[in-house]
Amino acid sequence: MPTALGPIRVLTVADSTVLRSGLRAMLGADPEVSIVAEASNVAEATNMARDVRPDVAIVDVRDPSRIDLRTCQELHAQGYGCQVIILTARSDEEAILDLIMDGAAGYLFEDVSPSELHEAIHTVHEGGSPVDPHMTAVIAGRLRARSLGDKSPFAPLSVDEFEVLERIVRGETNRQIGNALHLDDKVVKHRVSNILKKINAKNRVAAAAWWARHHQNETIERV
Repeated sequence: MPTALGPIRVLTVADSTVLRSGLRAMLGADPEVSIVAEASNVAEATNMARDVRPDVAIVDVRDPSRIDLRTCQELHAQGYGCQVIILTARSDEEAILDLIMDGAAGYLFEDVSPSELHEAIHTVHEGGSPVDPHMTAVIAGRLRARSLGDKSPFAPLSVDEFEVLERIVRGETNRQIGNALHLDDKVVKHRVSNILKKINAKNRVAAAAWWARHHQNETIERV
């Protein structure tokens, strides 16, 4: 819902004119949302936030690991309570988790539909936290991994590696895994290589056999 003083005030941040135009077009149809400023980078956005005092900042980034971890806190402070939604095309789970821990109110992939983006803006403005379903599973998985402890045969695997291993067992190719998890081919290959090393498997078939041997004695809940 809009504030008592008018529409939800939105600051958009994107390094591309095309991306800024795209956000403007996506949000223009919502009478309860008003873009009060557009910035090409975070530093510019932080300065603008002091003057325009947005309710929500939408930050579109190519690589979430390159964002200064103070970004969300600074926008929140300079905007006097501004909530930050991160948009990205990459699934860099560690960087995104850091941003969420550092104060980002929400995180979505760039292919979000206009209706989903509108809903996300309204959700954060009302105190909610819209997060891509995949990242919700990752966060829950991190907590679950802690509870399993080092005694689990799966403990050496990170949550994202565990998810890739599950897909290997299903017989998915690297391309299929990448498409499902929004990962580049190189990232998938790197994770598969790490998984094989950690479980001492020579190939994907051996990895599937390792899974079958250990998984029958290990119950791991999935979200």
